[in-house]
Amino acid sequence: MSDTILIITIPPLTGGVPDKAKILSCYLKKRGHDVTVSHYATYRDYPKLVVTLWQLLRGKKPSTHRGKCFCDLECVSVGCMLPELEFTYYLPSRAWRTIIDDHQRHVVVGGTVLTSYFLSYLKLPHLVWCASTMLEDRIDRQRSMSIIKRIFDRFIICPAQHFMEQKILAGNGHLMAVSSYTRNLLISVGGQPEKISRVPIPVNLKIFSPPPKAPKPRVIGFAGRAGDPRKNLSLLFSTLKSLIEYNSSFELILTGNMEGPFEVLTKRLGIYNSVSWVGWLEDSDLPSFYRKLDVFVIPSTQEGLNIAGLQAMATAVPVVSTYCGGPEDYVIHDKTGSLVSFNVEEMSSAILNITEDREKRNTMGMSARKYVEDHYSHEQFEESLHQAWYKIWGDKP
Repeated sequence: MSDTILIITIPPLTGGVPDKAKILSCYLKKRGHDVTVSHYATYRDYPKLVVTLWQLLRGKKPSTHRGKCFCDLECVSVGCMLPELEFTYYLPSRAWRTIIDDHQRHVVVGGTVLTSYFLSYLKLPHLVWCASTMLEDRIDRQRSMSIIKRIFDRFIICPAQHFMEQKILAGNGHLMAVSSYTRNLLISVGGQPEKISRVPIPVNLKIFSPPPKAPKPRVIGFAGRAGDPRKNLSLLFSTLKSLIEYNSSFELILTGNMEGPFEVLTKRLGIYNSVSWVGWLEDSDLPSFYRKLDVFVIPSTQEGLNIAGLQAMATAVPVVSTYCGGPEDYVIHDKTGSLVSFNVEEMSSAILNITEDREKRNTMGMSARKYVEDHYSHEQFEESLHQAWYKIWGDKP
């Protein structure tokens, strides 16, 4: 007999969290369950559903919207009051209570655990698939804020969200960390080890497969939200400058669109003509993007996992990553890629060590592919999910 399952998540737009939510939702639907996706509505993406302070004074009330997302699943967008405070996205409301009560089981998919606060407040058993703690997820964004906003965030927003996080960690949910790094972080802030499993994001090995022939040498790549300060693209651009000084044929390809500050920076570094932006790619276009790369680079300051790195490895592309958390699970030094500190010379040297030895590069690429096959297949994901599911509900999906 199938269950009615509610997936609670962030807006299903772009990024690692929507990727996780799609994988899980489509898997549960395939298993025969009646799945609904619900997410809080942000002011930026759903201004008509939320109520700002000014609108509250004028008597407006938050609303919901029903549509479709992922595998043609029912999708409910839920508005809130005072989105300026951010933590109000996670507060219980009558709309959330109604949606939650209409479903038998509840699974939360988020960057942090905060999206599960509704369920912890109601003391319902649930699963939470997450990638980071509140502070680790926020610290780089906080540094990029204006002074006034940073002070407000530090003394108003963060304390409220820290309180929520502690309530969740002490609650009756079971956490599914995307990496060893995430699991250790959650334990370090008060999570109970027996209530935290490791459930990595799987890679579709049929879609992400090696190219029929080796890619053009010295093409390095990056995929992700370039505007996120955690992605640390300034390190990548400085590294490209260093590589070009060694060999002018180096080029960088990035997903997404070039933003003003990046145009200024690449021109100042003299690498503007060696950088290409391919726009936001559909899932079906990502494999061909990775197959063009000689090396994939993760310059981030913090990553819960970084699914893009795994997708690149599945297409037999070695990965050079900083010591930023999640990638340390799968970037095995001199086997699937290289781990480096936040240093231009060190990152440049690691990339050159791979690109300038073609036999080594191709051997590392195939080792990377094999590692994903062994550790990040859908079969591995299903087994990990089933174990976590059993711990919270005593059966399997």
